[in-house]
Amino acid sequence: MNQIINELKTLAYDQGILYVEDNKGLRDNIEGLLAKFFPKVWVAEEGRSGYELYLTHRPAIVLTDINMPHMKGFELARAIKADNNDVRIIILSAFDEKEYLYEAIEIGIFRYLPKPAKVPILVTVLRDTALAIQNERNKRIFDSQLKDIFHYQNNLLLMLKGEEPLLVNQQVLDFFGDKNFDQFMQQHGGIEKLLLEHKGFLYSTAETRWYTQAIKNPGKLFHTKMFNHAGEVRHLIMKLRLIPDKEGYTILSFDDITDLNLLMIFDSKSAKNDQLLQERSVVVKLLKVIQDNSAEVKLYNFYRGLTIINTAVLIKIDDNEMTLKTTYSQLKAIKLANNITVTSELFPSSILCKSVKSIDFDAQTVTFSDVKFIDSSADQRQFIRLEPNEKRHSVTFFYREIKFYGKARIVDISICSIKIEIDALPAGLCVGETIKVALVLDTDKQPLNFSVSGNIYRIDSFTKNYYLITLFDLSSTNKDKLTDYLATRQLELIREFKAL
Repeated sequence: MNQIINELKTLAYDQGILYVEDNKGLRDNIEGLLAKFFPKVWVAEEGRSGYELYLTHRPAIVLTDINMPHMKGFELARAIKADNNDVRIIILSAFDEKEYLYEAIEIGIFRYLPKPAKVPILVTVLRDTALAIQNERNKRIFDSQLKDIFHYQNNLLLMLKGEEPLLVNQQVLDFFGDKNFDQFMQQHGGIEKLLLEHKGFLYSTAETRWYTQAIKNPGKLFHTKMFNHAGEVRHLIMKLRLIPDKEGYTILSFDDITDLNLLMIFDSKSAKNDQLLQERSVVVKLLKVIQDNSAEVKLYNFYRGLTIINTAVLIKIDDNEMTLKTTYSQLKAIKLANNITVTSELFPSSILCKSVKSIDFDAQTVTFSDVKFIDSSADQRQFIRLEPNEKRHSVTFFYREIKFYGKARIVDISICSIKIEIDALPAGLCVGETIKVALVLDTDKQPLNFSVSGNIYRIDSFTKNYYLITLFDLSSTNKDKLTDYLATRQLELIREFKAL
């Protein structure tokens, strides 16, 4: 009985009740009982005044006698049901003739109790009534949200209050092989135990729980992994959505993307990682998930080493081409580079879009094709690498103490590396060899010049030239000087880019 009492207190915290009874002694006793559970109790001595109280306060529950002066209980019930059929009406009567029962059924009475009702029975009926009202409210909230998120209709949907599932759609039942919601709760109890551990995915750990991460990031897309009813591992994208004006209520959406075969991408030991990264169809399907969830991506371009970053939204995507909406400055950078690097927390690595088909500055859109995942990209640079002014720098390098006399220029430079373009490759020079580099960087003040030794990190060979990428360690003095130069050069490039 204690459990039922506690449940009633919890369910009735925001519900009011109208009690109509002409017997004062009974009325006073029952009113005292009702006040222990309901925050608002309205009491009437007969049916007509009871109906007036109903019209004023419109409670969700009405508890009434049958035989009363001025307006009988059934007459009151019919009037209330005509106004709002959802009101739950409980009849208390000393009469149990069949005609009364038939009339109660016809009107739609929720419960019919003998009078005087025993307290445990009345409390249980009140609990059942409050629970029925709460379930109906939850269903209506869920139904209204489904209309707003129609693009999730083929996904697994759950409505939660806190972490507790309140309702699930048929796709959830089909996925887990459950006949109804009660079976789902009996079998699984909630979401936490369903989320499987996987690198980069959402699941509960000793440090943090899945719900804590999700509720702090509403609208964010999370990778998740779960078993379906057949025991198969499925890869799903999860999104949590807050329900407006309903604190604590959320909608979970799961989009099954197992067919993309992305689980291995998140496993560094997978031998098939490189192959999957190159599959264009995987990229397109992931981008469709981004579009379906109205999520943003980030675009990266570079103007002479200056990083141009802005967010973008996918507004169109098919098997042949994709269209993004972004800022004017990003479109300008895209036009200069004729490519785009796209990043998202949903991607296992960056996406390179190599073929820009059209740019519409008025609509602020860019259309492109030929996309692929790349293992590393310029957006992952740890240090700023900038192109120096073409006419205001010089570079000379020495290999095995021999000066290189061919043409040389600095392509870009950072505080730990330099890329040099040369027209010929010295005999024997290869990756890992040490060279000495002397450079002069002209500034509006005193020119910056210093020499440094470094190791060849990479050699890129082209038809008429070569690129030498060299890594070096600077002294603290030279590092400070080069840092100041790069900061000044960055401001110059910003002004130059804005003037284009």
